[in-house]
Amino acid sequence: MNKNKLVLVGTSIMLEKCIEISIKNFEKIFVITQDKKIKKKFKNKVKFINLNNIKRINSDYLFSVLNEKILSLKQLDYVKKSSINFHDGPLPKYAGLFSSSWAIYNNEKKHGVCWHKIEKSIDAGDILTEMKFKINKNDTAYNVDTKGMMIGIKLFKKIVQNIKKNTLKFKKQNLKKRTYFGKSKLKNLLKRYIKDKNNKTLSNAFAVSPQKLKILNNFFKIKIKNFTNDLRSVGKKNGELNILRLNKLIKVLNKTLKINFIYSKNSKELNKLSLNSHPKWDSLAHVKLLSNIERKFKISINENNIEHFSNLKLMFNYLNKKKKLK
Repeated sequence: MNKNKLVLVGTSIMLEKCIEISIKNFEKIFVITQDKKIKKKFKNKVKFINLNNIKRINSDYLFSVLNEKILSLKQLDYVKKSSINFHDGPLPKYAGLFSSSWAIYNNEKKHGVCWHKIEKSIDAGDILTEMKFKINKNDTAYNVDTKGMMIGIKLFKKIVQNIKKNTLKFKKQNLKKRTYFGKSKLKNLLKRYIKDKNNKTLSNAFAVSPQKLKILNNFFKIKIKNFTNDLRSVGKKNGELNILRLNKLIKVLNKTLKINFIYSKNSKELNKLSLNSHPKWDSLAHVKLLSNIERKFKISINENNIEHFSNLKLMFNYLNKKKKLK
């Protein structure tokens, strides 16, 4: 086990996955979060602290994972080696807030995520690692964020291995190409959406997770109804359903989401049970579900195949075709 001290700050399933990866590789892990589920799950595996404890921890690395609070430079001074942030957009082009929404609005064909060094200026630090991925024609900001979190977790695994090898390398951003999307720009875009909700591009740009809807409400005191369920067409059938194989997938889904879905022969629920169509199947739960499917069926879900995992029928068709359900 590596002796570097890690502090992880944030919330969500992404933080949970980063903690799981860290536990397997480091002796001393400290976590700052308000997420009660994470505190309960890792109660005896990591040490939970608050920001005031950073000084005495004297950690080697700090990782900010979907953290809503800006860390002060004084707090970061107590980190010996590097303080690193996950940004859900490509830098320097999409610094700031709701980068996936802006990418959809700007009709980008690709998006990306990165881990970068935390500096005084927001999202301006040297980039440690990054990856771009395709935005499909009908993707929403929600879809893009989900892809980004999955890739971010995979990149974190590589970072951990590089820390153990002492081979971390950063590269400078070209800040002349920097574009920053702050609150004022986001508010103006939101106003356009409210005035023209039938605009498909704007609708897709503001098809975001319940967590992001709360952020919009906190920022602007504007309540937006949750977006339309992401029901993708199934396309051609892959032959008759293999009930044993399907039940194996349903078992993983039920255990992860803590629901009790039961398939019946005449049921049409396979398409309907999808990302954000069920109160327990939101973006954060979706990342956890994909992670469990990867582990259970020994596959890799990435930017090239993630479009096959937005509803139960698509998942089954893909896994059945790959012959991973035995």
